[in-house]
Amino acid sequence: MGCKNAGASRIFAVDINEQKFEKAKVFGATDFLNPKAYNKPISEVLAEMTNGGVDFSLECVGNTEVMRTALESCVKGWGVSILVGYTDVDFSARPIQLISGKTWKGTLLGGKPAVS
Repeated sequence: MGCKNAGASRIFAVDINEQKFEKAKVFGATDFLNPKAYNKPISEVLAEMTNGGVDFSLECVGNTEVMRTALESCVKGWGVSILVGYTDVDFSARPIQLISGKTWKGTLLGGKPAVS
């Protein structure tokens, strides 16, 4: 809903549970992707669909693999990935993802994203 209200022209819902897609559409999603339906990483699929990657990504499930994929799905130079889901497990990313100009942020309890 926030993406739609902010004027996003395309809003991608990415989930392995396709039953969630109808609800996502109600909240403003325009495109629906199941990562299991592709033979390559979903970040590559998104890069192809958007000519380089998404401007913003939100990770909402607290899964460290999804956190990394959300960052990798962002466009180089200005893409911002925001972690919403919670976990206390360590996770990692390739430094080139941040060196290339992407930003990783987090938010807690719906507050303003903290700068990382």
